[in-house]
Amino acid sequence: MEFFFLTQNVYIEILVFIILIIVLLSIWGTKFYFWIKNIYEVLSSSKRARMAKMESLQDIPVIQNIDTGENENVPKNENMESSLWENKEEDIWVEIEATTEENPSLVPKDSDTVFLEKLDTSNVEKIANIISSARTLIARGMIIEAKALIIEWLSFEKDHRDLNFLLGTIYEQEWQYDKAEYIYKDMAELHPNDLEILEKLANVLIIEKKYHIASEIYKKIHSSTGNTETTLYMLTHISNTLEDHHGTLQYAKQYVLQWPKNPEIIWLLANVQVTLGHRKDAIETYKHLKNLTPYSSEISEILQKLLIEEELANNFAGKEV
Repeated sequence: MEFFFLTQNVYIEILVFIILIIVLLSIWGTKFYFWIKNIYEVLSSSKRARMAKMESLQDIPVIQNIDTGENENVPKNENMESSLWENKEEDIWVEIEATTEENPSLVPKDSDTVFLEKLDTSNVEKIANIISSARTLIARGMIIEAKALIIEWLSFEKDHRDLNFLLGTIYEQEWQYDKAEYIYKDMAELHPNDLEILEKLANVLIIEKKYHIASEIYKKIHSSTGNTETTLYMLTHISNTLEDHHGTLQYAKQYVLQWPKNPEIIWLLANVQVTLGHRKDAIETYKHLKNLTPYSSEISEILQKLLIEEELANNFAGKEV
């Protein structure tokens, strides 16, 4: 039986046969080419390894044994090791001096820590880029990616101030205030005078209704910054929440003296003046508040009530006299 039975033309059969052979040769040839190439790469890599090993062996100093004429490896020499270390140390100092030309605070204080300080300064730029990238991710709403990036770098710099600060901010955005509190507490211990960290910690404690601790932290901030608007505002509200009437009166008065057009704080001041029995002061405060909010019926009613009480008290005092 003939192999080619689809046509009776001999020339076509020969042509088909030739094409078939070419296809088979191309397939087998490709496989054979890659097989040869793999063998060549293996042989080349082993050759390079042997050459590298020979080069490393050539770097080892040798001395000629006078008696036997044989070469022997030079034993370890403490002077040689110290000279090598001195060369490394000189290189480190050169790099540090170049870095500290712009920032003198980076000059090493102890020669024993030169190498570590070099490593620290080399990471400053990397961490700055990481912080910038994390802030960009947070601004874009990519919180999970930002948190993963920060946590990864905290494994190398666990006490880094800005990395921890950003992580605490992310936990706040995720409403994980207990974790944010943990981060800010650690940072407050490392940076006890960092007002930004202290304020973050106090605000988280307020959300968690830990008002007493938050009050102490804001008092510390107040002692450092003086009568700033934010500090006085927060201390007034915290004192009012804790029903610390004298504290509320103190901070509200200080606030209104500098910012006399905030109805919220003026309202708290007027209320605490009434609570403490300072009716005349409360009347003046409510009058000021009424000028700021002329359409508030509640303030008008309270002010009218206080005026009547004050008039009755004066009449009663006059009769006694």
